Amino acid sequence: MEYAVVIISIGHRNIDHIFHYRIPDRLKGSVKKGMRVMVPFGRGNRLIEGYVTDITDSADIDVSLIKEISDICEEYSVISPKRIELAKWMKEKYYTTFSSCFQCIVPKRVNEKSFACIQLNTANENISEAIEKVLNKDTKQKRVLEVLLNGDEIPVSHIKTLLDVDDSPINALIKKNILVRKYVQEYRGNFNSALVEKTPPPVLTDEQKAAVEKLFDIIDSDNKKPVLIHGVTGSGKTEVYMRAIERVLSQGREAIVLVPEISLTQQTVERFVSRFGNKVAVTHSRLSDGERYDQWTRALRKEISVMIGPRSAVFTPFENLGIIIIDEEHEATYKSDQLSPKYDAREIAEELSSLYGCTVVLGSATPSVTSYYKAQTGKYELIELNNRVNNTLPVIHITDMRKELVRKNFSVFSTDLQNAMARNLEKGEQTILFLNRRGYSTFVSCRKCGYVMSCDNCNVNYTYHKGINRLSCHYCGKSINVPEICPQCGSKYIKYFGAGTEKIEQEVLKLFPKARVLRMDMDTTKRKNSHQTILEDFRKGKADILIGTQMIAKGLDFPNVTLVGIVAADLSLNIGDYRSAENTYQLVSQVAGRAGRADKEGTVYIQTYSPEHYSIRFAADNNYKGFYNEEITFRNNMDYPPFTNIFLVMMTGENEYEIRRTLALLSDIMKRYNKNNMFARLGPTPAVISRINNVYRWQIIVKCENEDKIRNYVLFCLDKLSKQVSLDNINVGLYLNPSYIF
Repeated sequence: MEYAVVIISIGHRNIDHIFHYRIPDRLKGSVKKGMRVMVPFGRGNRLIEGYVTDITDSADIDVSLIKEISDICEEYSVISPKRIELAKWMKEKYYTTFSSCFQCIVPKRVNEKSFACIQLNTANENISEAIEKVLNKDTKQKRVLEVLLNGDEIPVSHIKTLLDVDDSPINALIKKNILVRKYVQEYRGNFNSALVEKTPPPVLTDEQKAAVEKLFDIIDSDNKKPVLIHGVTGSGKTEVYMRAIERVLSQGREAIVLVPEISLTQQTVERFVSRFGNKVAVTHSRLSDGERYDQWTRALRKEISVMIGPRSAVFTPFENLGIIIIDEEHEATYKSDQLSPKYDAREIAEELSSLYGCTVVLGSATPSVTSYYKAQTGKYELIELNNRVNNTLPVIHITDMRKELVRKNFSVFSTDLQNAMARNLEKGEQTILFLNRRGYSTFVSCRKCGYVMSCDNCNVNYTYHKGINRLSCHYCGKSINVPEICPQCGSKYIKYFGAGTEKIEQEVLKLFPKARVLRMDMDTTKRKNSHQTILEDFRKGKADILIGTQMIAKGLDFPNVTLVGIVAADLSLNIGDYRSAENTYQLVSQVAGRAGRADKEGTVYIQTYSPEHYSIRFAADNNYKGFYNEEITFRNNMDYPPFTNIFLVMMTGENEYEIRRTLALLSDIMKRYNKNNMFARLGPTPAVISRINNVYRWQIIVKCENEDKIRNYVLFCLDKLSKQVSLDNINVGLYLNPSYIF
């Protein structure tokens, strides 16, 4: 008797173990390891999806209790043995369930779409005589047949439209055995590579040549240590990536290119398609389930060999994987802190490297401190590109906005930036203005009593959006009318404070009424493809000034952009996170890198109230190593990553008292089992935002140098806690080295 070892697709820890199902005679030989199957589950035998992780001829339970598999979902395996091993590793690494891992690795199953095609039936030995009979008469059948005489396979819908006929002549020719009909799968969301002009590789600079040669040596060797490419903006990292992909494809292997979602522009995709044509597929979150499923299917069927996408693209089912490239590797979006499993795409890539022997390449102009530390300590290979391809870095000015106030300039723009914008408009050159805050005003307050309008559901202030003339909460989505009188004291002295991208747009139009302005933030990119449309219009010169949040900070290459204004560089310095200096340096450097990327000289103005801060100073000097040395010393002194690991336990629920009581009990348990004071514990404390949509959020932070020990310690204490109190009404979130402190 054959049994399938199945993981049920329910992400609950109580059923996170294997189940045995008997393979019925009708499915023997059809059920294989890695298949999706439908099985009866529970007392009601409800049919549910599961994954076959093994086939065995024995089971260590009473065989009379074993149920039968009902059916298979596809006639092929959707997950390979190596991907099953990846799921096992993820389960342990991210303390999650098998089911959650499989649902992450394999996309949601969607019905495939197909369309009918017809062509000549070459298997018919008497087809010549049959064709001659049809062609002798002036009929609709003759018209249909003439279109197909060259042997092409043509969609039925095209024939009917072209010739203005119905199904009758087509069906008649099929009955005469002259034509055959077959169904071809239709791929949704496929990038049309035919519309992109093929381009030859450019001539490499000496620095790029050295980088490519070193990368080739690593690709061809057995040393699969990850590679960090530290290259200034405009140094040609993308071209180095493409040469590495060419090398891998020439060996018959496949490539995955990860980019931050916000950097996944048509411009980025076209660069790869222009080189590799229809070998390239693209996936991202704005595709429908069907579109994403189809791109995944194309990879599974070996119809493509290069996949480009955000973090989820790391699970592309390539089985001859040669390279994984992670561009802008410092981006927090590579870590899914809010989902289950809370995986890090960089760690997944390194595990795939051990499974497939592929090369992992991480690239950035502003590497994460942790990645650069690994390169400095020998865990990563380091390749550096210190010069721009056009040999011109932008000229960067720091503007102390405190001095602007002394000069009675109360505008959001310094005098120098205003003058530079005017000059750019006169020259017909383009400007980018960056402010990492959307909306018109960041908060609305009463000048008489000081009351600030805040969301009833969340402990955050409303943001004023002038376009809709309403106050909106950016966390729960609640929106209200702007009050005419203060809800607290009844006065009419309501005023808007702070600035967002919407206000910046209005200020620009006041100063330069004839300027053509585009704004790019969450409010202007809600519709599908709107992100792409805005950037394409700007690239074509349909606007003089582009205003945006971090969406415009990376991956954009516009030859006519010669001026960048960073309106409030120190916003990210005040977020209460140990990475605030790192985030500030990266944002400022990346935005500044958009200026002067062609032959024209670029200029950048950094507006700040903290001009003396080292992250601002080193960003203005384009001195990453200087910033790194200062930051790594700070991290070491404060015992922050990469010198330790941070484990965040967050509890959320509607009853704040119950959450605080439960966390206090957990804190006592942690104190009791903290032998030799190996673990440092902070909290319990409310989260940075302690209530969202009427859900309260409290947390404990634990620190320890050893990752395995801190994980085992926290899970052990949580297990002790679960035996003392019920956690049914509390959601427990576990975060190892989160991308930010919540």
